[in-house]
Amino acid sequence: DSEEFATCPTNEWDQVNRSMGTIVAIGGNGIGELQSDGSLKPVLTDAVHREIIAQTHKKHPKVLYIPTAKDDSEGYIAAFQQYYENLGCDQIDVLRLIKERPPKEDIESRMLAADAVYVNGGDTFRMMEIWKRDGIDPILKEAFLKGIVMAGHSAGAICWFADGDSDSFEKRHDFRVTALGTINAVLCPHYDTDPFRRTGLKAIMKRTPKLVAIALDECAAIEIIDDAYRILAATPTSKARRTYWENGQYIVEEIEPTRGFQDLKTLLAKPA
Repeated sequence: DSEEFATCPTNEWDQVNRSMGTIVAIGGNGIGELQSDGSLKPVLTDAVHREIIAQTHKKHPKVLYIPTAKDDSEGYIAAFQQYYENLGCDQIDVLRLIKERPPKEDIESRMLAADAVYVNGGDTFRMMEIWKRDGIDPILKEAFLKGIVMAGHSAGAICWFADGDSDSFEKRHDFRVTALGTINAVLCPHYDTDPFRRTGLKAIMKRTPKLVAIALDECAAIEIIDDAYRILAATPTSKARRTYWENGQYIVEEIEPTRGFQDLKTLLAKPA
């Protein structure tokens, strides 16, 4: 139940010049495809999805779904539409950038008309390349600055950060993928279920000495509102961690889930 997540006051966040901005990045456990009987698979991150809806401050918000990372899969689209309709969203638009290639003006009008934008998991590198090709980056930034809630899991979590731990090319060889840079940190999804992701992150962070990484378990999320953040744990065992290199040592620190919000600058700053 999303009522366990308290709301956060709006503050000024100097990472970008804006008055409002909300991001909910989930470590994994997406909605998936519909089962053979047309029903939805259990969504373990249900409470986090309800928090996404709550942050729109609308009873029946308009949601724009971007399935680029899953090649505009109709199976994933159908599942997302059914799930978010069950959450009370009666207007769900789907931005197909692979199958349809809509003009930039159409993309902009549809995105800015949404109350929330949700990005699916999948191939992060290919998604970012397609977004660059179609000029999506500045439109997403404009929507973010306007106060539209930005959310997603896996690739859809990585995209809001400066860089991400991606396995787009080969499962056993992670690499650093450049993302939108809205949050000046590295994001690593699937931390608890993918051992190669953990070893890959260690190597990535050694090559990224100025930044910290936020490593999320499958059912953990980071919610950022302006200059504040909190960790959302959809299951009792879900965890988040902060990792970085300092004086030749790799540091991994657990970030506790809290009802209240904490200072984002402190989280993203390496110890003095």
